[in-house]
Amino acid sequence: MGRKKKTSGALPYRVESRLGERKYRELVNTLQRSEHRTMSALVRELLSNRPIICKTHDDSVERVLEEFSILQMEFHAIGVNINQITRYFNSIEDPLRKKKLVRKVEKQMEQFGKQMDSLEKLLSHNKQGWLSE
Repeated sequence: MGRKKKTSGALPYRVESRLGERKYRELVNTLQRSEHRTMSALVRELLSNRPIICKTHDDSVERVLEEFSILQMEFHAIGVNINQITRYFNSIEDPLRKKKLVRKVEKQMEQFGKQMDSLEKLLSHNKQGWLSE
């Protein structure tokens, strides 16, 4: 004896339809961007007038995050250099050597300032796109 099919919760009626090329491509495009796995699931949602959530991907955010990562590494390197110079500065007694170290720290701080400027430019360039969404 065969296994009985469950009918509770199942969709008992089959509906078929034909579409033109343009509508079919539109459905395929929507299916690719939506979280539905099958065309049938997508069509059921559309027929039920439920909202279809589509995923979009913004490459500009990835580029900005990559730039942030690079800047973070550079900030870290500059900070390590300043800490090393400061540690050495505190360990020596000679005022002339201390003066030379202060100049090194000034150069590192200038470099840090330039990196901060590039970060500000990056943020201001992408701020408008992020705020409009």
